[in-house]
Amino acid sequence: MKKILILLTVAVFTFQGAFINAQEVTASLDDALSSYKSDNLEDARFALQGALNGINQAIGKEILAILPDEMNGMSKIETGDDVTGVNIGFAGLFISRSYTAEDRNASIEIVSDSPLLAGINTILAMPGFMTSDENQKRIKIEGYKALLTMNTDSEGMVSYDLQMPFSGSLLSFQCEGIEDENEVIGMANRIPVDEIVAITR
Repeated sequence: MKKILILLTVAVFTFQGAFINAQEVTASLDDALSSYKSDNLEDARFALQGALNGINQAIGKEILAILPDEMNGMSKIETGDDVTGVNIGFAGLFISRSYTAEDRNASIEIVSDSPLLAGINTILAMPGFMTSDENQKRIKIEGYKALLTMNTDSEGMVSYDLQMPFSGSLLSFQCEGIEDENEVIGMANRIPVDEIVAITR
C-alpha cells in the first residue's frame, strides 16, 4: 500500500500541469495516507481509487488534445468528447470522440482493461489460414496489429469496425457510410497511436 501511495504521488506531479483537478488528486492522496497510518485500510483504498480516477481523467484529456479535429470532411462533435475514469478496482479509463458529416460518421474509443482484449488478441495471433471470416482482415496501424471488420446491415449500409489492442487497452475506430476500405484505413492511420501509447504507459 505504501508503494502504491508513493507511485501515485509521483504520477500526480507528472500530470499536474495537464489538468485542473490536481489539487483534488493530492487531497485524495493525503486522505489515503492519513487513513493508512490510522490502519483504516478501507478508507485508504477508497481515497486511492479517487486519486486514480483523477489521474485517468488527466490522461484522457491529454489524449483528446492530440486526436484529429476532423476526419475526411467529418468534423468532431464539439459536445461529444468524453473522458471517464472508472473506479473499478484500481484501474479504468474510457475516452471517446465522435465525428460527423451529412452522410457519414465515425468515432474513436479507447478503453483500458477492455473485456474484448483477450478475444481480439487471440484472433490477431492466429495463423492466416485459420481465419475464415471474409469480412475480417488483419492490418497494421503504425506498426500495431489491428482487426478490421466490415459489416453490412439489412438495408445495405456498410460500416467498419477497427480494433487495436495496445498496452492493456483497446482502441476502436468505427465508421458508417463509408464503403471504401482504403479510406477507412487511411483515416485510422491519422490517429497518433505512438503518442497515445506513450501517454498511457
